Amino acid sequence: MIVSREIVYSNDLCSAFLTAIVKAFETYHPTAYLGRTAMQKLTYFVKVLGAPVPCSYGIYTYGPYSDTVTFAVESLLADDVIVDTSSNPKYSNYRLGANAAELLSGFADELSPNEGKVAQTVKALGSFAPNELELIATLHFIAQRQVHIGGKPSKDSVFREFKSIKHDKFPDQDISTWYDALVDAGLILKPTRSATSG
Repeated sequence: MIVSREIVYSNDLCSAFLTAIVKAFETYHPTAYLGRTAMQKLTYFVKVLGAPVPCSYGIYTYGPYSDTVTFAVESLLADDVIVDTSSNPKYSNYRLGANAAELLSGFADELSPNEGKVAQTVKALGSFAPNELELIATLHFIAQRQVHIGGKPSKDSVFREFKSIKHDKFPDQDISTWYDALVDAGLILKPTRSATSG
């Protein structure tokens, strides 16, 4: 762990993972925007892949959401570890700040074994629009919650719960396509047949 006069608020592992995500984003998507929703969802999927990101998630307006991530982003901005380069106050575009290297080096022992998970997540999902990330992360979150409360979810049960949360925000075909993609990627267990599917 680092001790620095420059890094006061963000000297923690969650902040270090967020900084690593910003760094990977700059590498793989240098001209794309990295805003608040994307930070939440990319961090969520880095954790899904098994990195020890110390943030818990609940379902919220735009899908899985962590107060810890929101607080960490604000702390990183205050410490100039990341900067918001957006000229529009409604949106954010995070990039590395002057103190990023110091924070990353201070948590190198924890970050190094997980560099591949961060890179894999950012490379695969970093170019997605925030609403696509919302859809994908919400589907995954619901499926995982159903696993934890009762075993193996069916596509129908995940679909119903998704619609009860998101209503008609997303087309049914998009929900179905992304669900199947998550199953194919091994991020959702293969579905059981439901009574209504045949």
